[in-house]
Amino acid sequence: MIKNITTTLLLLSINIFSFGQHLTQTGEVAPEHPRLVLMIILDNVTNQQLQLVRNRLSSDGFNRIMGMGTQVVDAYYDAGGNYTGKNLASLYTGAPAATHGIVGEQWIDNFSNRRMHAIYGDAYTMPSGKLDTAAVCGNSQLLCSTIGNEIRKMYNQKSKIFTVGLHPDNLMWCSGTRVSEPVICFNTKTGEMEPQNISNDSTLQWIRDFNSKRMQDIYLDKIWAPTHDILTYHASKYFPDADKKAFYHSMRPTVSAGSDKYAHLAGSPYGNILVRDFATALMLMEDLGKDEIPDMLTLEFSTTPSVAPKQQPLDAESEDLLIQLDLSIASLLKVIDQNIGMHNTLVVVTAASGGHDLQSTTSEHWANMGVVSMRRASALLNLYLIALYGQAPYIRNYAPGAIYIDRKVAEERHVSFDSLLTLSADFLAQVKGIERAIAGKDLEKINNEQPIVNMLRRNYHPKRSGDILIYLQPGWAEELDDGSQMQQIWAQEQVPLCFYGWRIPHKILYEPHPMTDVAPTLSTFIGVSKPNACSGTALPIVDK
Repeated sequence: MIKNITTTLLLLSINIFSFGQHLTQTGEVAPEHPRLVLMIILDNVTNQQLQLVRNRLSSDGFNRIMGMGTQVVDAYYDAGGNYTGKNLASLYTGAPAATHGIVGEQWIDNFSNRRMHAIYGDAYTMPSGKLDTAAVCGNSQLLCSTIGNEIRKMYNQKSKIFTVGLHPDNLMWCSGTRVSEPVICFNTKTGEMEPQNISNDSTLQWIRDFNSKRMQDIYLDKIWAPTHDILTYHASKYFPDADKKAFYHSMRPTVSAGSDKYAHLAGSPYGNILVRDFATALMLMEDLGKDEIPDMLTLEFSTTPSVAPKQQPLDAESEDLLIQLDLSIASLLKVIDQNIGMHNTLVVVTAASGGHDLQSTTSEHWANMGVVSMRRASALLNLYLIALYGQAPYIRNYAPGAIYIDRKVAEERHVSFDSLLTLSADFLAQVKGIERAIAGKDLEKINNEQPIVNMLRRNYHPKRSGDILIYLQPGWAEELDDGSQMQQIWAQEQVPLCFYGWRIPHKILYEPHPMTDVAPTLSTFIGVSKPNACSGTALPIVDK
């Protein structure tokens, strides 16, 4: 009887101890909330691509995170466009584009009729229509709060929130509206890590010290070659038309002086190493994760080669980027182990895009079926409306996947605006390459649950989206004004998503989850409110 009482008291004491504390897989006591949230964002990779190369990776990088953490194997961004900023805005706000307002890389403001850029605002010069080279990027176009906003609000601006990476389009979405968090972006002209929204003198000084080492100039003399035998790469094994010769890419671009001298670094292993080294310095110099106030660091790495267009779904350069990036991730985790503690750190690995980005290839399986130009489609539509209603500029403007009709002209010509929209949509649907054209204001009235209609609803913002929304037939691309082509992505973008560290168990979630579920999950873990327009649901990772 005494033995049973003793055993019961022992179990009770263990339960009482465990109520407020949690032992990690390594036996360390994890705090109630993570002290550092490390977001690792890959610019463009699918879960399938990452799984294909896992057997070639070390045990200390991606395999450590995926093998010991929680994987969400069917995480996806909403379909509708190919702008990574739209995806990342959804990631950090937990809301679709219809709410956060980033409907694409550019759109037409319905009040001013000015062309707006997602991170540069109305910095288009007229009449050239090109972005002002002096424009400063920012996140003022985002219409709702993010997880970064909510952390800072809860802790009275005491949390340290930084974003570091290679591409400005991928760096503006953590901090949200009205609060400009520190962003450090690689400058392809100077090769330096360029700070923005930082006023702290000590922070600016160590950034200057880091840049003064001029590591980018050492990398500029490097040749990027395969880590392994080229014949062992996926493209060589499965694509007969792939080049079986090993690639050798100089980091010095063959362009005139004064251009983006360091552009090749941004899509190479050396650019990722530079971000890794800067992130290490930042964690140590800023004492991230050292107190009970949660900090957040977002790191954006490149998995898209800048030296050559992709020829296969997993070409040799992309595979090698992942192999070498894995070593950088492993060294980052080691720094956290030694200086912060993985039990204090929540690591999230995902991607900004999982789209098919095959720009040019000799394979007929991947070639575009054709191209559609919104500029030409707008001109053709205006001629059609002139034939019906008389001479007038009925088309106000156009943007990728959208055409804007001029309501004022319709009123002056005594033409029903609704009739104008219906006729325009019907006409555009007959253009070769266009699958369907829908009046944006009719989306809520369409009584069907077709996936494409629901997708358009989640991406339609009445003050920013076009009056006529256009999606192309599969395999067709949109031709932009500069002559380049843009693939429209109408399938959901599956991306890797994995949580590791802190109290995260080893688990695999097979159910589909939208990426809008990440922000409420982080809010729950960190112990702050969800972003103010969040519609996602926390993932079932940590058991109650």
